Amino acid sequence: MSYLMNRRGFLAGATSAMALMSSAGGVRAEGGQIIVANWGGDWNDRTVQFFEAPIVEKAGYTVVRDLDGFDQRRTKIIASRRLPRAPMDVAHMDDATAFELASLEALDAIDEQAVPRLKDTLSILRTPTFVPWQYSAWIIGYNPKKLKEAPKSFADLWDPKYKGIVGLSDAHWFHHIESTALKLGKSLDNINIEAVKASMMEWKKAASPRIYPNHLQIEQALKNEEILVAPEYKARILQFASEGVDVVSAYPAEGGIGIIFGLVMPKKGPNPQAAKFYCNALLDPDGLTALVQKSFYSPSNTKSVLPEAAAKQIEFTEQEKKAIHSRPHAFWLKNRNDLLDWWNKEFKS
Repeated sequence: MSYLMNRRGFLAGATSAMALMSSAGGVRAEGGQIIVANWGGDWNDRTVQFFEAPIVEKAGYTVVRDLDGFDQRRTKIIASRRLPRAPMDVAHMDDATAFELASLEALDAIDEQAVPRLKDTLSILRTPTFVPWQYSAWIIGYNPKKLKEAPKSFADLWDPKYKGIVGLSDAHWFHHIESTALKLGKSLDNINIEAVKASMMEWKKAASPRIYPNHLQIEQALKNEEILVAPEYKARILQFASEGVDVVSAYPAEGGIGIIFGLVMPKKGPNPQAAKFYCNALLDPDGLTALVQKSFYSPSNTKSVLPEAAAKQIEFTEQEKKAIHSRPHAFWLKNRNDLLDWWNKEFKS
């Protein structure tokens, strides 16, 4: 009887382990605590809804959520290089910041052995230390009921006719600098910093754009018609519209600015195995299919198949895809701190 019970217990345990590995795409779940740094708000809510609760926590992990602003998260990782242990296991990041952190040797390498579902992601989105998750492009949103004509370009937003009705997200200050560079030079190569600064100060004088903390406040301002125009991610514009805001997208003549959101593993994380499990779990194709129909970003996993109507709504046309500019990672590596200081002290003042 003892032998039968032990054997049955072993078989049940083995079956359970196989199920966990299957649901995680081949990564064993070992349980324990995992510290995840992420944005708050709806971004975190959906991460919990589609991945953390049904996959990560179900596998036996306790998720400790470190919710903070983008720059604070970046600063924590940079500072942790001097500490015996990083303050988090996984951090949600964009591709530009992941590039910077990799250059500082602050991140662990992530390959297909550690995260098997990486093999199913779009190769152009990946780097050795970055797990791509969702992507979109920075374009323009506007209220079609209040504006007879759509803005046709980033440059249009300098027109005095938009004075006081353009909203800018403070959290996305870098995109405003990039869109100004496109207005001036049609490219994000060889950005002339002084010319960009001068043009943005002209923008401030001519159109007096309103500055809001982040996406959520931009959405509310559009809904209340405090503003009628806002540079934003196409994904966010679609989300705002789905929530009842009078807003549609306008693809700028200069082209969109690409953005990739994903995951990084800081070196010396408390639970590296948990971090690998988490990264793989967030690439679950079914979870991504459900997520992007709420977030309106495009999924990185090629095995995530969207319904035809959703794909038509979310995806860019072939012409628009060709006009999307990659972000100038090396430029930001060199100039980020100085330009953030200028943004805070000069443009926002």
